[in-house]
Formats: sequence, structure tokens, C-alpha cells
Amino acid sequence: MLRNYLKIAWRTLKKNRLYTLLNVFGLTLGISGFLMILLFIQDEVSYDRHFQGSESVFRVSSHWGNFSSAGYATAPPALGSRMEEDIPEVEAVTRLLKWNDFTIQPASGPNQDQVFRESKVFYAEPNFFQVFNLNLKAGSKEVALSSPNQVALTESMAKKYFGDVHAQEVIGKAVLIGSNNPTPREIAAVIEDLPSQSHLHFDMLVYEPGMHQEIFQMNSWSWSILYTYAKFPQEKASVVKGKLDQIVENYAVPSFTTEEGGSDYNLQLMPIRDIHLNSHLLRELEANSYQSYVYIFSLVAVFVLLLACINFMNLATAKAGLRSMEVGVRKVLGSGKSQLVAQFLTEAFLLVLLSLLLSLVVVELCNEPFNKISGKNIDFNLIKNPLILGTVPALLLILTLLSGFYPAFYLSSFRPILILKKQLSVGKNSHTFRNGLVVFQFATSLTLIICTLLVQRQLSFIQNSNPGFDRDQLVIIHNDGEIQNHQREDFKSRFVGSTKVQSASFSTGIPMAEQFQMRSFDLPTTNNQQGMNWYEADADYLNTYKFELLDGRSFSPVAGADSAKVILNEEAARQLGILENPVGQLIVKNKGANDEATLEVVGLVKNFNFETFRHEIKPLVLEYMHEYYLRDYISVRIHGGAIESTIAELETAWKAYEPRVPMNYTFLDEDFARVYRADMKMGDLLKVLTVISILIACLGLFGLTSYTTHLRTKEIGIRKVFGASMPEIFLMLSSSYLKLLGLSALIAIPTAIYFMDQWLEEFAFKTGIEYWVIAVSAVVCFGLALGTVFFQSYKSIKANPVNSLRSE
Repeated sequence: MLRNYLKIAWRTLKKNRLYTLLNVFGLTLGISGFLMILLFIQDEVSYDRHFQGSESVFRVSSHWGNFSSAGYATAPPALGSRMEEDIPEVEAVTRLLKWNDFTIQPASGPNQDQVFRESKVFYAEPNFFQVFNLNLKAGSKEVALSSPNQVALTESMAKKYFGDVHAQEVIGKAVLIGSNNPTPREIAAVIEDLPSQSHLHFDMLVYEPGMHQEIFQMNSWSWSILYTYAKFPQEKASVVKGKLDQIVENYAVPSFTTEEGGSDYNLQLMPIRDIHLNSHLLRELEANSYQSYVYIFSLVAVFVLLLACINFMNLATAKAGLRSMEVGVRKVLGSGKSQLVAQFLTEAFLLVLLSLLLSLVVVELCNEPFNKISGKNIDFNLIKNPLILGTVPALLLILTLLSGFYPAFYLSSFRPILILKKQLSVGKNSHTFRNGLVVFQFATSLTLIICTLLVQRQLSFIQNSNPGFDRDQLVIIHNDGEIQNHQREDFKSRFVGSTKVQSASFSTGIPMAEQFQMRSFDLPTTNNQQGMNWYEADADYLNTYKFELLDGRSFSPVAGADSAKVILNEEAARQLGILENPVGQLIVKNKGANDEATLEVVGLVKNFNFETFRHEIKPLVLEYMHEYYLRDYISVRIHGGAIESTIAELETAWKAYEPRVPMNYTFLDEDFARVYRADMKMGDLLKVLTVISILIACLGLFGLTSYTTHLRTKEIGIRKVFGASMPEIFLMLSSSYLKLLGLSALIAIPTAIYFMDQWLEEFAFKTGIEYWVIAVSAVVCFGLALGTVFFQSYKSIKANPVNSLRSE
């Protein structure tokens, strides 16, 4: 029986090639889009699940106020010992410190004469592997990082330094760390490369007792500098959080009488599995994505799949009149309803199976372009990926039932006596159902078009808006003491008269770095200390970034002349209550602390976005740059054009101060784009999905028009005989679709506005919803739909009416 079903189904599909092609193409598009987004979502939700026990690892972050306000992904040094002593539920606490870039040279091997500048090197504690149970290629977790001057590095880093050798051969070898008088460090472990799905990527871990004693064991609650991770059972999270609150009350808050801070200070726990989608704090190790994007793409993927199924149902029910005689004959010859249902479901099964197989090929072929669009490194592997392996047969079953169930029962319900007497009338209910499906298709497509255009407008606004400074043609050099304090002016003087370099400036912070420090500021006559972002900058900083100076002046180029001077942004002046007359005012930094200082305001700059457009502009205090021993930045404004030769000129100047260390640099506009990477990729993916949904909807409308036009061929002929023009006939054929499209618009527009309102709420600076965008989206959607109807019906409208009426 099954063989007979398959044979007849195959013959039917071969006979109706257009019907088969439209269904297969539509289903293939829908399934391909669904599978690709499924892989994208799987990648997004699988962050930090690559090591055993990851569900029990939590990160502690520091906050002032609620979780979403001022906060750091780091915690203070004093917290580690307190957690170990006061919270018995905690099994282990480990910390990481990102200090500077490292200058590293292999002590042996083929690359021993090469010096590398590494940015992903962390100082770690010996118990690191008690919390992060990573896989080792060589070495021992118990021994690694246990002795002074030991390092653990990743497998790819080992190959970079020592060539393509076995990991075990690397153990015991040495690397030289440091630019001057480098210190040899022994390699104690080789770690399996971390997957891309991790919030923490490092190339090397270094244990150094001196740094551990100096920073890790500091009794400071105000300096949030260490990435702090704790391991404990998930079910103990509320207990641990309560005890963290007690630690803050007992130790942190009392210390703020002598250190900057506030009574609203608190510590928060976050499972590391949640960091990638839910944490967007200062000092994040990497730019994270957003949970909302997972929900959006999950919803869109399901709707794209539903659109493809709706195509099948629409075409099958529209074709009912053409298959009615077949159903009547089968019933007369003794076929029961269950047999007919089985026959039609078999046809659906073959269509879905063929589409599914083609989809697997499409996804495989599109893997590389999709990775480029999504910014992922997804490997589509049917056999090795359990999710895909389970999804494919499930899709085969679900789509067969979803797309074939209604047409099968609808077609099998025809009464044979009416069919054979040619008295069968396709019921009103079927038309209503089919029209409802068309409305759903185009409502979904129009919603996606509106959302895509509004997302693109917001992203274009971000890319093209003036953030309050000129971010183009700015090279950022990362300076870790290679150019020392007394050498700054000498370095800048090398470019006086240069045709390639306009200006250069040293500072301890730059826009979009998200590594800002905070200090408390107040007026001498009040007691209202407020935490504000703060960093130091030299006399050329405002000119290099082209900030708008509203009042006062920039810092003096005379060395030391402005050693106790600051420049405020508008928000800082407003919060201090001196916005109307800021220049000449005195403010106090860290009142009551050991480093309390009274500073004079010499300038006021217009607010600028030193954080992303998702954040309101916060108060910022720029202090004249003193001697500084942590990482600072050299911002260099260059002339456009010969970028390579300009970089070569900068590298020549750099080598005059540090010939061994490579110059590490980025372009500020690229850093700016990197911060918005998740948003840009979301916009690109949404465009692809919108195109797929429109194609599917238009395919369905093409097929539907094909069959409805076929059924009305004689009517068209009669109308032409009686003088109807081509536009009149087209209007007659498309009028019903225009009504459906209008209803689709009534559903889609408020739906799109609601979802875009929710998304735009995440941005402090946004374009808003402009109704001309909605109008353009509706015109595009209506145009595509009517174009599809016209394309399919044109042949029937142009045909000679004699051909359709000669049998009458």
C-alpha cells in the first residue's frame, strides 16, 4: 500500500511541475532560513558551556545603584579573601588581572629571534583551574601556575612561538617576557584552544608572586580591577548573594569613609553562561550580544518556516478544483477517507523530504557567506551536531503534518456524487481560510520590511551621527610605558611639520574604550560627593579629537602649568551645579581620601558620546595628565590618503624609543564599529530573513494567482469580448488581493511599531519611528505583490478570447 501511495504521489508531482517547483522552492527557502538561524541561536546560547562544571561558575561585578547603572565587570581586590573566609558555600575563588600588553620572545625554536606584542595575556592565581576546568593538551592542572614565574599558554600560541610541535614538547621551554631585561618564564601547561563561544579569551596566563602581592592582596574596596569568579552549586546562589550583601555592609561601605565610593555600592553575581547575552558593563572583556536578539531571531525563524508551510496549504486548497475529479473517481472505486488522507499526506511527505534534502545542500553551500554576515564561525555538520541531527527528522514529520494535514482532509471531504455531476462548489470556508493564510503571509512580510528599514535607519544614525568629536583618521597607539612620561613631548615633536600627521595626544582614556575610571567630585562648600568618570589628558587632547569648547580654554602646552586643572563636560558641570559659570570654579576630587585634591576648572566641553549610543551621556572630568604608570593611549590624527606610509612613519618614531617592541595600534572608527558589532550583524541578518520571507510570500501569491486565473479563463474571455480593457481586467483580478493586502497592513503596522518601540528603548540616542518609513515599506510590499499578480495574469489577459471560448 505504501509503495502504491509513493508511486502515485511521485507521478502527481511530476505531472504538476509548476505546483511542485513552487512548493519545493518555497519550502527549501523556509527550511534553509530556519536551519541557519537555528545554528546562529545555538551559537549564541552556547557561550561558556565548553568546560565541565561551567553551570556552577559565577562572576562577581561591582555596581553603584541598580544593576543597569554605573557598574564594572570587575570587583575589588579585598573581596577574594573575604569570600573565601565568610562564605563557606563557595568552593573556590579565582581572579584575573588584565594589566598591559606583554612583550614576549620565545627563548628557543624557529621564532626565537622574533618579538611579539600580545594583548590577551592575564595575570592569574594558582587555583585558576579549580574554577575553570579547561582541557589541557600537556602539563598538569595541579602544577600549572603553582610556582613563581610559570605560565600556561594555549595550543595555538605554543605553535606560534615554537612551530608545529607536539604540545608535550613545549612543556619546560621558556619565553622571555618584558621589553628591557626580559625575564624567562617556564611553560607549565598547554591549554586546548578556547572556542569562539566564550566571554573569556586568553592566549597566556601568568602567575607572578610580586604582582599577586601588590594587587591581588590589596585591602581596597574602591578599586574594581580584578575579574573575580567563584565556584559553588547553582542552588546556593541566593545564599551566596545574601552573604555578599553582608560583606558589603560589614567591610566595603565602612571603608568608603576613607575611600571614594557610596552607600549604594553593591556586588552582583552572574552565571558565566549568561554573560554574553545579559552583561553590558564597563570593563567587559569583550563586546557582548543581547538576549533580545535571540528572541527576535527565534520568532522570525519560526515565522519564515510557517510562511513556507502556508504556501503549501494555499496552493493545495487552490488546486482543489483541479483535483476534484480524481477524488470523486477514487471514492467511487472504493477509496475511503483515510486512504485519501494517506495519499495526500504522502505527497506532502515527498515534497517536504525533497525540500529538506535541498535545504541541507543550501545551508552547506551558504555556510561561509552566512558566517561572514553573522560574524560567526559556525560549522554546519549534520552528523556531529546533535541539534541538527535531531531537528532534521523532527522537521520532516512536523512540516509534513503542518503543511499537508489541512489540504489532505479538505480534499478528501469532497462528495463524489457532486463531483461527478460537476456540481461541486469549492466552499466559502476554504476561501476564507486561504485568504486568512495570505493575510498572515503578507502581514509577516510587511512587519519584517518595516522592522528592517527602521533597524537600518537606527544603525545608519549610529554610524553617521556626530558623537561630539571627529572619529575619522584617528590612529590609537597602545602605550604600556614604552614611551615614558618624560618622553611624551619629544615623541610629539617628531611630527611637527609632518605632511602626514596633524596632531598627537597622550591620555589615559579614549572614547569607546569602556575602561574609564571613576572618582568622586564635589564643591569645597558642599557635602554631596558624586561618582564621575575621570581620566587624564594632555594639552593637545581637545584639538586632536576636535571637541567643541563651549567656555574657557584647553590645557596649557607649558609643562606643569595646569597640574591642578580640569576640563568638564556639560553633564559634569550640571551635576555639580556650576553649568552657568564653570570656569574658575574649584572642585574637590576624592574628598576625605588620601589622594584628595582641589582642582580648578579651566574649560567646558560640549557633551560627547564617550560611551555607546545605548547610554545617556554621563559626567566626565578631564584632568591634566601627570606621571602615569598604567596603560595610556596615544591618539594620532592623520591626513587621509597614504595610510600605509603614515603608519610606517609612526612605527619609525616608535622604534626610536622602543626598538624591540612592535607598535600596537587600531583605528578609532574601527573600534567604534566593533562596539556595535552585535547590532550591525543583527541588521544584516534581518535583511536576509526579510528577503527570504518576501520571496516565499510572492511565490505563494504567484502560484495562487496561477490557479485562480486558470479557473477564471472563460470569464476573462467573455469580459474581453464585451470590451473590457487590460487595466480593467487586471483590476478585477487583483481587487481581492488588494483587500487582503490592506488587511495585512492593518495588522503589520501596529505590530511592527510595538516591537520597534521595544527595541529602540535600549538606545538613549535614537531616530524614533518615522511614518514615511512605514509608508515606503507598505508601498514596497504592495508593489511586489501586485507585480507578482500582474506577471502571472498577464498571459491570460493578453490571450485571444476565441481560444478560451471556442468550446462554449
